[in-house]
Order: sequence, then C-alpha cells, then structure tokens
Amino acid sequence: MVKISCNNYGFDCSFEINGNTNEVIEKYQKHSIDEHGIEYSTEGINQLLLRMKN
Repeated sequence: MVKISCNNYGFDCSFEINGNTNEVIEKYQKHSIDEHGIEYSTEGINQLLLRMKN
C-alpha cells in the first residue's frame, strides 16, 4: 500500500489517497487534472512515491 497527498507536491489541498500503487497513481492523476489543471506523468508520480518510501 502507498499513500500520496497534494501536500507532497506543495499544494494547499487536503486531497489524500492510499491503496495499491496503480490505483493511487490513476486517482491522483485524475484529481490533479480536475482540481489543479496539472497533468503529472505516471513516471513522475511513481518517482515521488519511491522517494517517500526512503
């Protein structure tokens, strides 16, 4: 299980999601486009998740 929130990318936003990696990436991508107008690549989010684990 992994967890990510908009705060991880520096947004003042309370959105947070946890679950399996693919689900988290997909839902975070949708949220960031819908709410912030920013499209993050799957690889970019995956790199953030890897850095957060260490």
